[in-house]
Amino acid sequence: MMKKVLLVGYSIGLLLFLTACDTRSISTGDEKKVGYFVSVFNKTVDYRCEDKREALQDSGKFECTSFPITFYMEETKIGEINTIHKDGYVYPQDIIVLEEKTPVYSSQGNLKFLAVE
Repeated sequence: MMKKVLLVGYSIGLLLFLTACDTRSISTGDEKKVGYFVSVFNKTVDYRCEDKREALQDSGKFECTSFPITFYMEETKIGEINTIHKDGYVYPQDIIVLEEKTPVYSSQGNLKFLAVE
């Protein structure tokens, strides 16, 4: 009888100890992915995630709950990301994927997709 009481006591103590050790919050996967697009063109860049399309905030800030996050200038897709760096910053070179193996230059020597007219 005494052994059963001790076993139940140890079991309850062990259960309490194990449940108290895990102090991490459980992730639901719905956390916002927050980033900052670093560019002088932020006023003309929109982003899309899920079924919403929004303009970047003045600071370049964007928020989404899932990937991919796609960036647009007017109706032209300029790129997308599937992760955000730990520092939260996203640069044009992070999103732009060249179709050509070599860059295409304009007559002024600028990359065509970066040329500002």
